[in-house]
Amino acid sequence: MLNAAMLGLMERIALDIMVLTDEISEEDFFNSRLTKSQTLQLLASLAQTAANLPADTRERMHEIDWPAWAALRIALAKPTQHPLQIWVAIKELTPLTVQRLHDYKRKQPALFSIVP
Repeated sequence: MLNAAMLGLMERIALDIMVLTDEISEEDFFNSRLTKSQTLQLLASLAQTAANLPADTRERMHEIDWPAWAALRIALAKPTQHPLQIWVAIKELTPLTVQRLHDYKRKQPALFSIVP
């Protein structure tokens, strides 16, 4: 049940990131205080939620790039030093994670079930 809540949270946060950054260029993103600040907070929440998932759940969802999320958590401590990693997380890692979550929801629905 906790897994389902955490996976649902990950999906919601990832979708929020995608909506927030949908039509913004890399230059505009890094020049925007509000969008950048909100996106970095969301990325940190998403990376933290991913880190808090039980290891056996992450193992069952091996197509998600868990090491990339772990590395992003570290990069977000000093975001100005890792702009490329952050931009790739926004435009590639996040959408791919959403896609994989949807795939796993179809293949392994029990992981996403709130009902005990």
